[in-house]
Amino acid sequence: MAILLPVGSLIYFDTGTDPVTPTWTKLSEHNRQPMSITHNRIQKTQRMSNGTLRKFFISDKREFSVSWQLLPTFSNMTVDNGWGKSDILSFYEGSKGQGTFKIKIVYGKDQSNPSADRDEIVTVSFTSCSFEVIKRNVKNTGADPAQEFWNVSLSMEEV
Repeated sequence: MAILLPVGSLIYFDTGTDPVTPTWTKLSEHNRQPMSITHNRIQKTQRMSNGTLRKFFISDKREFSVSWQLLPTFSNMTVDNGWGKSDILSFYEGSKGQGTFKIKIVYGKDQSNPSADRDEIVTVSFTSCSFEVIKRNVKNTGADPAQEFWNVSLSMEEV
């Protein structure tokens, strides 16, 4: 019986300090739920005195929402060594998480060019973040005395 696992992660954060060359760090795929991309159209609509509608289009912005169920605290306990809860929380509370940062979304391989990835880089800022502890004191073999599992939810808005 063969198990097929996805190649790479869907979401990467730019954790580097160089504004020109990003340093991509993957968020874990461990129990990740579907990622939601919501489009928000910024516009002003006004009904004129003659009954016609006038629209002033400003911009289209997107909101990205992603969550995990039972995400381990530490990356060494995730199935792919991607970021666990503590890494995500540290990033969120750090200077990059308080401002704007880049994310890379990797959609997969381009069928017309199999050696190329279809990815998108977007500058975002956090709009909300939540952490909910689900299981505590799950023993790990090795140096870690205990492990927790969390439900984590992130929302980011395009700048």
